[in-house]
Amino acid sequence: MMKDHLRHQFGIVAVATATLLTGLHSNSLWDEDEGYFASTAAEMHARADWIVPTFNQEMFGHKPPWMYWMMMIGFKLFGTTEFAARFFSAVFGVATCWLTYHAGRRLFNAQIGWWAGLAMASCLMFNFVARAATAGAYLTFFSTLSLYLFAVYGPCRLRSSEQLTSEKPQGSEVLPTRWREFVLIYAVMGLATLVKGPIGFLFPMAVIGLYLLCSTPPRSLSDGTSRWNRWREAARPFGPVNFFCTIWRMRIFTAIAVILLVAGPWYVLVGLETNGAFLREFFGVHHFQRFSTPMDSHSGPFYYYLIAVLVGMFPWSIFALPTLLLVVRHLRSKAPYHEGLALVVCWAGVYLVIFSLASTKLPNYVLPAYPALAILLAYFCQYWIDNPMQVHRAWPRIALTILSAVGLAVLIGLPLAGTLQWSGQTLLDRVGLAHDVQSHLIWLGLVGAPAAIGGLIALYFAEQKRASAAVISVAWTSALTMIVLWNYAAPQVANYQVNRRVGEAIRKWAEQDNAAISEFGYFPPSLAFYVKQRIESCPDPGATQMFLEEPGPKLLITTSDQFDVMKGSLQSDVEVLERVDRFPERGQIVILRKPNPHVASQQAPKLR
Repeated sequence: MMKDHLRHQFGIVAVATATLLTGLHSNSLWDEDEGYFASTAAEMHARADWIVPTFNQEMFGHKPPWMYWMMMIGFKLFGTTEFAARFFSAVFGVATCWLTYHAGRRLFNAQIGWWAGLAMASCLMFNFVARAATAGAYLTFFSTLSLYLFAVYGPCRLRSSEQLTSEKPQGSEVLPTRWREFVLIYAVMGLATLVKGPIGFLFPMAVIGLYLLCSTPPRSLSDGTSRWNRWREAARPFGPVNFFCTIWRMRIFTAIAVILLVAGPWYVLVGLETNGAFLREFFGVHHFQRFSTPMDSHSGPFYYYLIAVLVGMFPWSIFALPTLLLVVRHLRSKAPYHEGLALVVCWAGVYLVIFSLASTKLPNYVLPAYPALAILLAYFCQYWIDNPMQVHRAWPRIALTILSAVGLAVLIGLPLAGTLQWSGQTLLDRVGLAHDVQSHLIWLGLVGAPAAIGGLIALYFAEQKRASAAVISVAWTSALTMIVLWNYAAPQVANYQVNRRVGEAIRKWAEQDNAAISEFGYFPPSLAFYVKQRIESCPDPGATQMFLEEPGPKLLITTSDQFDVMKGSLQSDVEVLERVDRFPERGQIVILRKPNPHVASQQAPKLR
């Protein structure tokens, strides 16, 4: 048993390392999020400031410091590079996969934990976020850790995971029993608060609170009780009296004290350093306004996250529908592992429902629910393995056919999208992708090969009633798809990412001429990371003209469209340094230079 336990942990860490830590250096920063956050961390690192985040030398109130601190440590270890910015996000991603295994093992059994850890390590959205210089992996790790600790000190304390049965713990039985256990849980939530603000503690506490409400012991009713009174009794656990009693049993004042002790000092310091400006922007704009009104055109219907998690959990989401039906049936029938299921459903449900109510929607907002979703999908996979006759053959057949079909669609569809023409245009023409880029990127269809082949292999095993081999095939397919995506496809795309080359060339000329830099109509955030100097913004052609007419050497970044508008009014000493094709948009980036007369004769560096 111990040997299996160690083998599971080693396997999950190995797969997660292969999918999350390889090829982190192969791409420039992706705009906009990576550009903003890595640039902010680089500026903090350059001035050795651990308190006030700044972007382009202005206060940046989007996120608390944990993500920036991790990047700053990465810069200290590896230099100011993309790899350093992403490294600790990927490390925390690997740790989250390992933690998901332990959560599944403690709430259910080791095999469910095994499949859950593999699902986290090889699903699309978690891979995308954990490999990025963003806050998602850190928040998911600390949220998962706090709920794992609650499970260990609460429901799992009552009996070992192998003994969880339909016997239902009641009331305070599912709560931790020692004060220090509460302190540890809330301290982890405090760290999550340093990652993303109040979301770091409000959501895990909501999960625990909802689970406790659902665990309220029912009162016995006589046979003659009216239907109305039965409805009242069913709703009683969610009434105001039980609600406030539950909050009290969660030791709310201990939670407040511990979270303030862990996260409070930085919030106080940044408030003092910025005269409250950071706190006003962070809480007022990036919390209240994001929840109440759509921001940055990121809106969506109520079912937005249903689609988002189906895509984000792919390839494992092929089992979503039979998983949903199985979980509902087992919750209603008080099947074995009922309490584990209840906690995991509360975990996923809180994030999905609350963010569905928010006005601003982004796929990564519900990332902390992914460990719970992975455990639920693993629950179905293991049930299928243990009870193959209880799962209708149509469900695996449909799921694995979908997996293979998606792989074939990518394998065949992407080349066709770049070659077949309608009305003289390919499909990739219609989405604005340049022709010379299309001829190379159609080979990215090879990313679909593992799913196309692996789906057929898994389907073969399923038809042979070898459920375990089928699930293993899905796991291998998922991992190989991610490895091919990040180590083959992503480097191909990197050949067309131009902001690093543009930014580094601008930095060299700015240092040589001691030139001021401005932009008109083109400022992806990653430019700040590569230029490493403040970039002024010109809101209109008039401001651009004034900037270039000021004394001293100047550099201006703009687009070909904007350049065509203003080129007739440019001074004779303004020269075009370089034109670079944009990606993925059409058009060009134009770099203009008003030189220092003493170095004007030097040749401009070519971008490679």
